[in-house]
Amino acid sequence: MTVLFMKATMIRVTAIETGKARMKSAQRTGREGRGAIGRKIDIFRDPNWIDPLPILCFLIEHPEGRFLVDTGDTWRNSVPGYLPGWNPFYKQVQIRVAPHEEVGARLLAMGLDPAEDIGTVILTHFHHDHTGGLDHFPRSRIIGPRANYAVSIGVRGMMTGCLPQRWPIWLRPELVDMDGPPVGPFAASHPITRDGRILLVPTPGHVAGHVSVIVRGDTFTYFLAGDATYSQANLLAEQTDGVTNDPATALATLRSIRRFAASEPTILLPAHDPESAARLAAGSALV
Repeated sequence: MTVLFMKATMIRVTAIETGKARMKSAQRTGREGRGAIGRKIDIFRDPNWIDPLPILCFLIEHPEGRFLVDTGDTWRNSVPGYLPGWNPFYKQVQIRVAPHEEVGARLLAMGLDPAEDIGTVILTHFHHDHTGGLDHFPRSRIIGPRANYAVSIGVRGMMTGCLPQRWPIWLRPELVDMDGPPVGPFAASHPITRDGRILLVPTPGHVAGHVSVIVRGDTFTYFLAGDATYSQANLLAEQTDGVTNDPATALATLRSIRRFAASEPTILLPAHDPESAARLAAGSALV
């Protein structure tokens, strides 16, 4: 497929919803003072399910190509046996993705062939709701954080929200380190584009090795936060999630994002925030 590209100086970010995720309130917001184990216990004990949240990917159109941040989840979650039954964690999250909601179908509806027109896929981390759509990108460059990949493979990964046994057999991600210069409050970075307008910064806490993607546009900077926070409201309230094994690091990450946004007009785009797409459309910066 040949798709005409935009003017050479322009950068555009588009939110793509790939189904819904429903979680316990104790997962979205961990109880203050609770450590890693206590937060997991709280999730299992919590009877309160919140309203379904979007599972978002973000398409970046840049003069150097098209970049997709995360790949959402897959309809195969509904197939018996797809999720490992021995891990009770998967019963604490409800994923609902119709076949036409997968990222491949969404891109096709936008006039883009995922197998041909997406040059690079960037993973903020390797949880199943961020890697479930990888099958659609057999010829893309797949970039992921080395530190997170290390805790996402094997049994350890399967115990902590990853499904390495379901990844495409061809997957050989390009694993990157945060080996570039500091960016604002972030101690390091990793450039993705030659012009430096797309880059990764470390945002650990939700999981070890998590990264976020900074996109410097012409008017705004876009901060594609993955699961560094579930929502802008949680960020502003300095409320970390119930998934983290390191609440102190997660809180430090939230504060770093806030300081970064104070230094330049920044639109915050977490992967499960119901307001992300609206903020993006309205050009509503974090203040």
